[in-house]
Amino acid sequence: MKFPTSFSTTAQLQRFVCVSSVALACGLALPAIALEAIQTSAPIVLDGKLDEAAWASAPAADKFIENMPNEKQPARSKTSVRFLYDNAALYVGIRAYDDDTSQMTTPFVRRDKVFGSMDNFVVWIDPTGARKFAQFFRVNVQGNLADGSWSEDTTDESFAPDFDYQAVPARLADGWSAEFKIPWSTLRVPSPAPENLNFIVFRNMQRGTRVRMSNVALGREPACFLCVAESLTGIRNVPSSAGFSFAPYVSVTGQKSDGKKDSEFNAGVDAKWRVSNSWVLDATLLPDFSQLEIDTPQLRGNTRFALSVPEKRPFFLEGDDLYGTPYNLVYTRSITDPRWGVRATGRDVRADATALTVQDRGGGFVVLPNTFFSDFKPQSASQVTLARARVPHALAGTSGSFGALLTDRNYENGERNTVLSVDGVTKPSDATRMRAQAAYSTTSPKVGEGARENGHLLYADARYEPGAIRLVGKYVEISPKFRADAGLIAQNGLRSLEFESVRCLKQEGFFNEFCPGLDALEQRSWSGEVINRNLAPSVFFNGRKSTEINLFAKWLNYQRVREGGALHHVPAFRTYLAFNPANAFSISEINLEVGRGVDVLADIPAKLFSLNGSTSVRPHPRVEVELRGSFLALDDLDSGQRRLRESYLQTVVIGHVSANDTVRLIAQTTQFERNPAAYPAALNIQPRVRDAALSLVYAHRWSLGKELSIGASYTEESVRGGARSHGVEGFVKLAWNYAG
Repeated sequence: MKFPTSFSTTAQLQRFVCVSSVALACGLALPAIALEAIQTSAPIVLDGKLDEAAWASAPAADKFIENMPNEKQPARSKTSVRFLYDNAALYVGIRAYDDDTSQMTTPFVRRDKVFGSMDNFVVWIDPTGARKFAQFFRVNVQGNLADGSWSEDTTDESFAPDFDYQAVPARLADGWSAEFKIPWSTLRVPSPAPENLNFIVFRNMQRGTRVRMSNVALGREPACFLCVAESLTGIRNVPSSAGFSFAPYVSVTGQKSDGKKDSEFNAGVDAKWRVSNSWVLDATLLPDFSQLEIDTPQLRGNTRFALSVPEKRPFFLEGDDLYGTPYNLVYTRSITDPRWGVRATGRDVRADATALTVQDRGGGFVVLPNTFFSDFKPQSASQVTLARARVPHALAGTSGSFGALLTDRNYENGERNTVLSVDGVTKPSDATRMRAQAAYSTTSPKVGEGARENGHLLYADARYEPGAIRLVGKYVEISPKFRADAGLIAQNGLRSLEFESVRCLKQEGFFNEFCPGLDALEQRSWSGEVINRNLAPSVFFNGRKSTEINLFAKWLNYQRVREGGALHHVPAFRTYLAFNPANAFSISEINLEVGRGVDVLADIPAKLFSLNGSTSVRPHPRVEVELRGSFLALDDLDSGQRRLRESYLQTVVIGHVSANDTVRLIAQTTQFERNPAAYPAALNIQPRVRDAALSLVYAHRWSLGKELSIGASYTEESVRGGARSHGVEGFVKLAWNYAG
């Protein structure tokens, strides 16, 4: 791919969109298949057996198709799915046949940890019929649950939302089955209900390798997912699911840090009002945003830009998929310490919308993006407002959507940042997706402290994946003054163009898929300096025991870390390995990169060794041990002298005492060390900084939203040859959800 020496904003974007859309004018082929749901008045006993007479009267979808590892081939094992409904809920019954049930992988896991490394069912429901959004519901053979949401436009799967539903499995002599009960109050079905809902069902088997089958034909990584979903007909007179619930909590915390003692009592409430089938209102007062889980550490010592952590706080999760845009401009973890908040979320076949406003007491940091690094400043109190609307379209035989987003952060010290964005997605065919976005930001400083600054962002991408071929192109332009204080824009003042091409070949043997490819990137500053330039051939292998191998030869790899600095040639070799060696392990992952990197503090090339990975071991069916770690080393190219060492190790042990009782232990250490002899004395390098944390939590869950947690934690920070500090904390928390 030939890269231009400079970018003309409008002309480059026009050329990119034009090239991306050549010869892609075929119409979207929506599936003709449909399955009827049968209304029942007889009670359904959730025992997983599907032995009620109503199930026998419901038609079945039983022509499942394998999409892993043998893409779009007839399923190797029979599976069928049926639907029933009544005034309370939608019921899903799945029956799976198995020639050797002793091979089923059946571990105990926590909620939202039901993955493809174990036997499980996944039900995707598009409740509006617009093929833009889906809720998914999972269950494994032990009855453990996982759920979340899917956004078709961003192709993001989020496990963050927790929905109220039940799923009960049953082991059978020739396989297993499960019954799902999904209340209408859980499904975001609008009123009046659409003529058809849409659904996809996955069956995952672990048989030396991961086998995935579905009721519709899907590629391994389809550009279009819900567009091929099967229609669900026959549902009439969906009852109103209006209702109200509130979840108060109380917590008591005691702390001791370096000889100082402190205690704190907290209480607050979250409320949810289902105004109608289409609209949900959420409110929170003094919300409980304490983290019962410790965020996984990330290496920061040789990083120039701000890093993100996932959102786990319940108030932000209703309709969280709606904030997703092709270039993400919303990062709710930037809202540090809310006092109160309200939001409204509506879904309909004609449009989706959500709006949120929160009073944030601040105390964190505001990210100030730059071209070569992220800067920070203290975050004062502010009022944060977010609003998003999305309208589906079917223009000229295509499908897609148009959307608009507003973010506003009004600080109490007089500063203000506002962003307005519009975006569009179109799918000329099941194999093709094109997206574009334009955003404008304005930032007002404190009164009398400078002029208002305005900036813009342009984004476009295209993806074409008809089967064995995948072509992806992406263009990004962010002006130097663009900011999004309610998001996480870590870098601005740049233009970049990316391209990826992959062709997959099938073969017999341990590796059944072989995919050579090429990745290319050209990124330039606003003044035209090259920031990153990369041309890397790659190859992907997929095989038995869920083995995946990605190899990247980054020989033509160039990087500049300072304005006016040198453009360093930093060739490297990177590999990613994932595998499932035995049923006692979850899928293990390893990322390795060796070669040259840039020591960003000194702005010089250095020998690079980077290794990170994760695995999960099951010494007992009721015990999980998760291990995550990362290590980075930079050494002098000529002398081999040590420059930088950074690492973390996190161990999580979960004991499943019963279906409702768990004990979780987290132990982690992080260490950062630079060699003072390798840097100028003026930099005043600290030899080593070490942090350690230990957390123990017991949790008893009566049902979703009703939980008692008791825990304690210990933290320690030390500097070699310097100060050492530590703290101890204990807490008791009770949350109780009331619905009416």
